[in-house]
Amino acid sequence: MADSRNMPGVTFGLAIATTATLMAGTVPAAFAETRIETVIGTVSGADPIRTNYIRKTPKDERICQTQDVPVYGETAGNNESDLGAMIIGGVIGSAIGNKTSDNEGAGAAGAVVGALLGREHAKKNQGGGQQIIGYRQQEVCNIRTVMTEQTVEEITGYRVRIEVDGKIISLESQRPRNLGERVEINRKTTYSLR
Repeated sequence: MADSRNMPGVTFGLAIATTATLMAGTVPAAFAETRIETVIGTVSGADPIRTNYIRKTPKDERICQTQDVPVYGETAGNNESDLGAMIIGGVIGSAIGNKTSDNEGAGAAGAVVGALLGREHAKKNQGGGQQIIGYRQQEVCNIRTVMTEQTVEEITGYRVRIEVDGKIISLESQRPRNLGERVEINRKTTYSLR
């Protein structure tokens, strides 16, 4: 093999190859060019795009249940104490009626009023009057608000299959498209060097 130091043309060729290689690594990348054009395609099919969500709605609901309700009634107090209270009240009422009025019959009227007042006083002090004497079943209803949940399915768009340039592509649309309908499509093409 010959020594490259003795061959002047080889050294020069090696220097050019090295410089070309270095320049190729530092050259900026070529710019790409993009073109947008409108083409006509034919709809070959469309499928709805569905979305599910849960709708909550307040609703008034009547809830009834059977409850025990107290029944009130008159209870008999001690009859002997009622009678004694009436006698004592009558005597006191008669004495007051006779002392405060000179009219005849005032003592008798005072005795009647005193007897009635004595009887009422005895009832209050000895447990007579309104008391719970039993219970009865009664339906009691209340209104309460409850939230009802309902799953709702909604169509939010359409996935449309379109035949263009001998290919089938799939695009989304907000409205349905008819089979065989002709549609305009924007086609973007980018050209760049590798």
